[in-house]
Amino acid sequence: MKTIRSLTILAGLSLALLTLGVTGAKAQSLRLSDFAGTFTLPFEAQWGRTTLPAGEYDLYYGQPSASGHLMVEVRGKKNGSPHVFILPQGINDASTTHSALVCVREGDAGIVRVLEMPEIGQSASFAMPRGTQLMAHKGKHNGYTQLAQAPMLIERIPVTLNTK
Repeated sequence: MKTIRSLTILAGLSLALLTLGVTGAKAQSLRLSDFAGTFTLPFEAQWGRTTLPAGEYDLYYGQPSASGHLMVEVRGKKNGSPHVFILPQGINDASTTHSALVCVREGDAGIVRVLEMPEIGQSASFAMPRGTQLMAHKGKHNGYTQLAQAPMLIERIPVTLNTK
């Protein structure tokens, strides 16, 4: 019993140290950002593993000095707002002429799917949050469950470029 308790305490301490390390990493900024802007989120939105409340945010896209991956840094302007780093699922060529966040709306909340950055010729896509299903249950017919794509409301949130 003491061995199990010791292992549990050790695992808890390891998790706490790991959490502190991640929090410390979040406090840093992208040193060399390829793209910087601001946006106002008019609704609560899921972006990666983070839920962002409605509000104003700064956004930076680039490569952190310690990592070889392109990332998006989102920092809330209001005290206590989230400050997170989000890893894109894929990078594509830009297909629009205006910078924007493309969100899929589900009721009063949204899911950020794409960050369009035509100024640098790129578009970053993001994975759907785990457990999210954009499907509607249509009922049973002859013992089979029928599923159909639910209607999606897509909303574009403008991103205003920061000027240097």
